[in-house]
Amino acid sequence: MTVFEDEFLRHYLRFGLGSMPKGDIDALVMALLEKHGINGSGPLTQMSNQALSEKLRTPVSRVKRLRYDAALKFGADIEDEAKGRLLAAIGNATIESDASKICLIIEDSLSKNWLQGKLKDSKQIFDHSFNTEILRVPAEGLFQVLDKIYDPQQLVELRAGYAKAIRESDNAKRVELFKTVALNFARGAGRAAGTSVFAIVRAHLGLS
Repeated sequence: MTVFEDEFLRHYLRFGLGSMPKGDIDALVMALLEKHGINGSGPLTQMSNQALSEKLRTPVSRVKRLRYDAALKFGADIEDEAKGRLLAAIGNATIESDASKICLIIEDSLSKNWLQGKLKDSKQIFDHSFNTEILRVPAEGLFQVLDKIYDPQQLVELRAGYAKAIRESDNAKRVELFKTVALNFARGAGRAAGTSVFAIVRAHLGLS
């Protein structure tokens, strides 16, 4: 029996044969596909919603919903899931041409809703009018929110790296420099947040 099969049966039989609703079964399968993959593909956590939709031959809207349900019902602690997934988004973040805003592409609803809630709580303004999966947040506003969530020393390094990046006059070099800074922050803050959060960061960023 494979690990996939063993985990599926453990969850499926938890409350007795036939007791799990179909929606939960679908969410469980999605959780296991993201963790283990299909036909030896390896974890599918890094695949975009569109790519996974094509692979599984199901609408993108269904992929989004199942990923959200899978994270809520079969993921790690919700707080850890949100922290880890947000760090993964930050690890892939970039800065806009004027360097005043940080741009995060967040496809999964869990971390996006969680971050938006934190930003609102801190009275921070963000923009996602162009695309709901792309959040543009003023750098200082984002840093203030992150400072309440992650290791303070990691934030010191992120701020310093950002300050160095925006001093770069060449836009392409500035963007690349910030990408390196953001990825280092995601890795360092993930480690500092604990084993569970770092495992999520590693899975979503493909870190070794």
